[in-house]
Amino acid sequence: MKKWYVIQTKVREEGRATFFLRQLGVEIYFPKMEICTMTGTKATMARKPLFPNYIFAHFDAKKDLFKVSWTKGVQKVLPESPNPIPLDEEIMESIKSLAGKDGVVRKRNFKKNERIRVIRGPMRDVMGIFENWVSDHGRVRILLDLFNYQARLELHYSLIEKAG
Repeated sequence: MKKWYVIQTKVREEGRATFFLRQLGVEIYFPKMEICTMTGTKATMARKPLFPNYIFAHFDAKKDLFKVSWTKGVQKVLPESPNPIPLDEEIMESIKSLAGKDGVVRKRNFKKNERIRVIRGPMRDVMGIFENWVSDHGRVRILLDLFNYQARLELHYSLIEKAG
């Protein structure tokens, strides 16, 4: 009977493991998140693994554990044992529900007037207030606290976090 298992991949070989496991007929779920990276003053969007070095596989452990364990890119099936413990279906459904239609997980947990901090880029460590979502592409508008002056700024949500 097919169940969901967590697979630890070799370092940065999630794509390779996914490719070869799919060749074996194993269903794979490999969630990604979209982040904005800054190079100088240029912002670039990139998709990164939500769980680096881990993927989820749906297979019958009694029949396919040996093949899955020895697939290129796979480090081990977790927990490592002759009888790995499958994930609960509810847990898998909750993880899958985080992703949008394009399969990318996006954070949408900021509320109006919530205190935030810029975590990357030229405005790093500047405190502000979340104002609103500007687009479906992850842009947000914030009010920055700068020397007794509040400036409005639009940037990607991955560049901010809730202030602690």
